[in-house]
Amino acid sequence: MAIDTITTSRSYMTKQVTSLSKTMAEKTTQLATGKVARTYGGIGNNRLLDLELTQKVGRIESYQQTIVQANLHIETLNLTLERLEDLRIDGKSAIDPNDFELQADGQTRAQATAEILLYEAVNLLNTEVAGHYLYGGSHATEDPVAGLEQILEGTSTQAGLKQVIDEFYQANAGANGNGRLDVSALTTNYIGIVPTDSTFSITEDGAHDFGFDISSVTSGLSNVTVTGPGGLDPDNVDIQFTGQPALGETITLEFTLPPDQTEPVSFSFTASSDGGEDGTFAIGADLEESAGNLRDAINAELEKYTQTTLRAISDEWAADSFFDTFGGAEPMRVDGPPFDSATALVAGGATTVSWYTGENTATDNAREDKSAVIDTNLSVDYGARANETGLVDIVKSLATFISADFSAGTDTDKLYYNDLAQKMRYVLEPDTSDQSGVVNISTEISIAYRTVQNTSDRHDQMRSSYLTTIDEIEGVDNELLAAEILQLQTNIEASYRASSIVYQLSIVDYL
Repeated sequence: MAIDTITTSRSYMTKQVTSLSKTMAEKTTQLATGKVARTYGGIGNNRLLDLELTQKVGRIESYQQTIVQANLHIETLNLTLERLEDLRIDGKSAIDPNDFELQADGQTRAQATAEILLYEAVNLLNTEVAGHYLYGGSHATEDPVAGLEQILEGTSTQAGLKQVIDEFYQANAGANGNGRLDVSALTTNYIGIVPTDSTFSITEDGAHDFGFDISSVTSGLSNVTVTGPGGLDPDNVDIQFTGQPALGETITLEFTLPPDQTEPVSFSFTASSDGGEDGTFAIGADLEESAGNLRDAINAELEKYTQTTLRAISDEWAADSFFDTFGGAEPMRVDGPPFDSATALVAGGATTVSWYTGENTATDNAREDKSAVIDTNLSVDYGARANETGLVDIVKSLATFISADFSAGTDTDKLYYNDLAQKMRYVLEPDTSDQSGVVNISTEISIAYRTVQNTSDRHDQMRSSYLTTIDEIEGVDNELLAAEILQLQTNIEASYRASSIVYQLSIVDYL
């Protein structure tokens, strides 16, 4: 054998062993990592598909992180809305028009219960999750609802609900305490000492929406002439007695009520012998006395109604003006002092406690305050504001009811209690609504929750499918790889044995 042949054989054997060792190292690395290669270049023709699927998995994982946070917010919203709906129902039950029972502190039992419910409602509306206040709109970083004491009592510089309610009542009652009306004294003409006619008038005290507004007068009284009203503002009506009415004859006065002067109310007065029953007036010794008795009966009924039903209406109007601030509206105040002769409302944002301080930009849909992008071209809206219809109704009705003063325990207080309780119950559950405002909000939030859940399930399925394909491209068959490594070990051992024989030959062996 030639020397150069032996040298060539040795070089060839060295390359073979080196190649097998390199392949062995690659296979061992694949077995350890579970990957075909450390770089996309080592994958082959499937590297572009692998890159695309890897990017999709990354996007899905990003969406899933958003979904986790959105789920936490939405689930908490659902829980608090369920409890707020319970409070609405409990509040409606607690505000019982027939349960007038004063406690030692001057509150009724119903007011004490309503106050407990209101404290919980305010706390729920201040619910915070990971630094986000759920009922404060888009970026609420502090309690969106003021403390209950501040809402009711105000501060040293800003009026609370109780003060606003008092100012509205003064404006609706008027200086005479009879709904902003002037019931004049009698004007009587005589022949000698015998009255020939006697007249009194009922006149509105100005052009405004406070108190009663005269609508019409229908008289069935003999010897009585009614003039007006003329439909003007301020309006008036004259009632003139030219003789005595007959027993059982009736006169009816109709008024409209604030704030929009569309709700009617009527008072009927029947001529009687003594005027001892409600809705009657006594026929006197002469027409002047009869006219005076009717005047007094009308004025007494107006004063009674002012202290009861009109006061309840006034409280509701004040509460609406204080609480209804959704979409950037300012609370409204009576333009005073003096308040008992006021004729208008003024913006009170600077002088009134802001019971709600969360996001309050102009919008028709508070859900849009908070959005989460959970997929390509798919987002869910789940914002909420404490001053939305439904939520504000709970706070408004309970706060208004507990602000009222029934502590004297008089018959007038009982009537006022009954009227206010009925109005606040109506706020909590309007007769015209199939479901409450809280349920409406909860339904919208539930739709967002279902969308998030369905999207999350779809992401899990797609991610699993993508990862399976990626694993098929990047991964290795461990059983096949183990067999290949064993074969390589055998080949390497054989190569080393052959190489050792070749390397042990010397020049003497070729001589």
